[in-house]
Amino acid sequence: MSVVLSTPAARALPATAPRPVKDDAPFQGLLVPGLHGSDEHHWQSRWRQHMPWLHELKMEDWRQPDPALWESALERALAPLPEPAVLIAHSFGCLACAGYAARRPDRVAGLLLVAPACPEPLTLDDPSGPLPVPARVIASTTDPWMTLDDSRALARRWGAAFRNGGDLGHINTASGIGEWRQGLEDLRWLLTQRTGHA
Repeated sequence: MSVVLSTPAARALPATAPRPVKDDAPFQGLLVPGLHGSDEHHWQSRWRQHMPWLHELKMEDWRQPDPALWESALERALAPLPEPAVLIAHSFGCLACAGYAARRPDRVAGLLLVAPACPEPLTLDDPSGPLPVPARVIASTTDPWMTLDDSRALARRWGAAFRNGGDLGHINTASGIGEWRQGLEDLRWLLTQRTGHA
């Protein structure tokens, strides 16, 4: 973080407009919540407090588990970014991001897929093979939305690394994990694997 020091008026430096904080971002990243979005106490919201340059997915209606709508929102969010982005997804957002990455690997540098969920009427019958970008799936032993075995099978189908996150429910606000420091370690790992960077 840069520090601005004031100078005496006689030696004042020319005023310049401050650069947006996202100009200095160490990587392009997009937070992708699940259905109903992420509240202010969710780890995704906590991460943005620490990394304010992260972008956020915008949706008109967070209640619709329609992959096409979510992938369109991802296209809009990623189009203006200067380089491929790491998608940091939770719950249903994982499925939407995986589907998008399969179609547009040129816009995705990596996927962090946390507590994937497949709400009705969707199914996990997608026959698609391994994802074309680095990915890691983190799942919980007590997730009410998807069993650990199903999450592991999904990671295997996607060709993604897999980590058993332990007894964390749906890895959300109700899990009481705060900023979820272990997840930050997963993100650091993914950043070493990502594509489209120097």
